[in-house]
Amino acid sequence: MSDTLGADRRALRLASLGLLFGAAVHLFAWWAGPAWMAWLGAPPSAIASRAAGSWPALVGTLILAGGLVALAVLCWIPVRGTMHRLARGLLVLLYWAGLRDLHTPFGNFVILGGAFAPGSMVVLAIGLLVAGGLFGTRPHHLTSS
Repeated sequence: MSDTLGADRRALRLASLGLLFGAAVHLFAWWAGPAWMAWLGAPPSAIASRAAGSWPALVGTLILAGGLVALAVLCWIPVRGTMHRLARGLLVLLYWAGLRDLHTPFGNFVILGGAFAPGSMVVLAIGLLVAGGLFGTRPHHLTSS
């Protein structure tokens, strides 16, 4: 039996699964409560919102999870054109923003929580899979001489 997916498509599919897992983790952490959100490194204002039962933590969680699902869909479907590749490439900017002092409507993005190091390794792995998939699916006329 031959392998119908190339390594580039497998990399993007694995990245897609990782992004879906990330969305599920965010939703589960909100459902499980403030302690789980704190362990994952949520901003203190989001943790306080969840503890108070107010809407900002839920909205933030849904936006994050929705964004991750949208990115997972972009990684799963085959590239159809330049705009699709550009949208995938913008994943890099999202990961880069997470490493900076990102200001949100609910407070600053903080690097706290017991899951920061393992979570960072997962994000790095997803980023490398996306980069490998993007490299493998690039138009060859751009890189050949």
